[in-house]
Amino acid sequence: MKSHLLSLVLILAGTTSGSALTIVPTYDGSITNAAQAVAITNAINVAIQNLQSNLTDDLTVKILFVSDANIGLGQSSTWFNNWPYSDYLSALQARATSRNDALALSKTPATTTDPLANNSQIHMTLPLGRLLGLTANFGSDGFDSTISLNTTIMNFTRSSIDPNKYDLIATAEHEINEVLGSSSNLGPGTGPTGPIAPIDLFRYTTNLVRTWTTNGDDAYFSIDGTNLLARFNQQPDGDYGDFWSKTGTWSPPGTTPAAQVQDAFAGPGVFQDEGPNELAILDVIGYTLASTRPTLNIAASGVNQVTLSWPSNFTGFVLQERTLFGGGTWTTAASGGTTPATAASTGSQKYFRLVKNPPVVPGLKPAALSSGTATEPSLQRVIHVTRPRAR
Repeated sequence: MKSHLLSLVLILAGTTSGSALTIVPTYDGSITNAAQAVAITNAINVAIQNLQSNLTDDLTVKILFVSDANIGLGQSSTWFNNWPYSDYLSALQARATSRNDALALSKTPATTTDPLANNSQIHMTLPLGRLLGLTANFGSDGFDSTISLNTTIMNFTRSSIDPNKYDLIATAEHEINEVLGSSSNLGPGTGPTGPIAPIDLFRYTTNLVRTWTTNGDDAYFSIDGTNLLARFNQQPDGDYGDFWSKTGTWSPPGTTPAAQVQDAFAGPGVFQDEGPNELAILDVIGYTLASTRPTLNIAASGVNQVTLSWPSNFTGFVLQERTLFGGGTWTTAASGGTTPATAASTGSQKYFRLVKNPPVVPGLKPAALSSGTATEPSLQRVIHVTRPRAR
């Protein structure tokens, strides 16, 4: 008797294609012609890998890296656009996979305007817009952002640290986070009417109410409006989407204060990588963390039959199958999004994967999904800076 093997070939979470964040760096001559070009590019590549290893989304991000001794420490000049707030909220709901996502959405009213400025638009970077299906464009220069780094005052490795210099890897991670969408839209020219940026949905006061102001120091990052996780910078010489650090660090009561990648003012002689707060921000604004990707389990349950399952708390995922290993069309299994699911062989090998359907955004016009690098009507560049901490 010929036996038919049912096998699991691929587990994906977040998309119907390959599941991987790809950050494509281009290095300006100010870096490639530098005496320590290899050390500089190696450090930036480490920062890129740290981000890629933590996010599982099928997204390509293109960044031009420049060395510039005329800036404070780090700077990102990133392409942004405004989209309907209701479209953003619909996309978030479609992509919700983690506990953080569920908590954040439970505190966000399902309205056509945001709960802070009552604006019908939201201000986002192009990578986040592409991730959520709101655009297919890169900036008119072919990049998502230009990141400038003052490499003259930076340590390129962590094996031999100059205590008077700053960590290049952490600075690069900081700027890349902002390119992905972790920046606030608070600041001159925005005014009380917005539009807000996605991170601004998570600005709360100690009274646990949302805040949309540059006045005072009572602004904290919170996913659910109850637990304050980090304190936002409110100093005008730093970015309002960064963490409070000019006169020291802050942490929730009962925890030890420590420097974080997203601090507005970095200190010399120390280094750090993406922490739980930076990752939580990326999680709730739309990205998928590697730690929140469901595992698809497979077990024999009869003759030529298997049972496939994944944790039921991961919602919005569906099971797909095909009979060819290297090609063919993935089709939705009869069980769809039901876990557990039973599958049987009908004479050939069968392969399975678990996918998160891409968001379907009501009212999105096909023209907004044109490929290439054409500039969208309201496309703009916004500069965010990181400065050395004053001693």
